[in-house]
Amino acid sequence: MSVTVVARKDFEDAARSKMLWAITALFVLATAGGMYAIGSFNDDFTANQTVAFLSTPATLIVPLAALVVAYLAIAGERESGSIKLLLGLPHSRRDVLFGKLLGRTAVVSVATVVAFIAGAIVLAVQYGSFPITEFLVQGVVTLLFGLVFVGIAVGFSSMTATRSRAMAGAIGLYFLFQLVWSAVPLGAYYLLEGGIPNPAEGLPAWYFLLQLLNPVNAYAIVADFLTNPDGQTIYQTMVAGDAPFYLEGWFAVVILAVWFVVPLAIGYLSFERADLG
Repeated sequence: MSVTVVARKDFEDAARSKMLWAITALFVLATAGGMYAIGSFNDDFTANQTVAFLSTPATLIVPLAALVVAYLAIAGERESGSIKLLLGLPHSRRDVLFGKLLGRTAVVSVATVVAFIAGAIVLAVQYGSFPITEFLVQGVVTLLFGLVFVGIAVGFSSMTATRSRAMAGAIGLYFLFQLVWSAVPLGAYYLLEGGIPNPAEGLPAWYFLLQLLNPVNAYAIVADFLTNPDGQTIYQTMVAGDAPFYLEGWFAVVILAVWFVVPLAIGYLSFERADLG
């Protein structure tokens, strides 16, 4: 299949450029290194609490790694002109987009798996044993989180024709999700309620929905929900009154799915209509 051919070449190019090894080293340092530090300096931490910690560095490292790996997936080919050579072979634009998606996802996935293996070794050494089920669930959710951000990056890359625009977009997206987004619910609350939100008094459900629409926050909720499906999400415990369905853990899965599908769909439509001449 053309998609598989594009994906294989894309992955091999990433490996030759040392990108794979750099991302893997970053993941290992953030996960295994972080868990080792926690176990060494916090005697009260249990293995379960250390496993739960994995989502903290992942919310910072996974989006950064995925955006760095994938922001030039198509924009770089368009600026260099190699996209014409690629499409001159028996590949459609859809094959190129999904092949790039698979190739860049493989890079992030390999780095994530290696990092989690290193983390498992650290846990086994520090605690003698650890909750394997929770650890595997955390790993799978993190892999899916990486897939979502690769999809966002590839979708955005499909809409741009130059490296500079793609880079600006990747930087902007990272800061949007990590820093800027937190100001959105605060600003909306101030405009609608005329004050600063006080979590101790309970907050309206829409305030937490705005937070949950950030894929970084949605990932943290999904990771907690799948390891503790009978418990409430942190948003459900802080809402004023009864918590609506969209603050339940399963809805965060829906939000992540939307973030994966919509940018790719928009990017594909833009790429399909683009004049590559």
